[in-house]
Amino acid sequence: MKIHHIGYVVKNIDKYKQNLIIKKSIKKVYDKIQKAELELIQADNILIELIEPQDKSAFTYNFLKNGGGYHHLCYEVNSLDEAFDIIKKNRMIKVLEPMYAVLLDAYVVFAYNRNKEMTEFVICQKK
Repeated sequence: MKIHHIGYVVKNIDKYKQNLIIKKSIKKVYDKIQKAELELIQADNILIELIEPQDKSAFTYNFLKNGGGYHHLCYEVNSLDEAFDIIKKNRMIKVLEPMYAVLLDAYVVFAYNRNKEMTEFVICQKK
């Protein structure tokens, strides 16, 4: 299992990017499920996901009200079963049912770990 990306909740993606050393945008989309603007930034060997909630109904809006910043670590897994096994083995709490992530063009599942931190699993197909 390897890290896919690190997610940050920000008030304004464009303003936040002004202070990044590496600003190479891979993809920017509006996710109507999350009700947020999302942008994937390539920073050497890691991806950074910037999440800009659009209104109070966005999943991450309350997180932004508390200052935003680091939100989650995302791991690549080969299947939903693998993600569920990791969640169960580590006694994590699944937050949402698996959903399609338009930014990643893949299905994802979120869980809280025992440190009360959000963890995301992206289902990557073997090539």
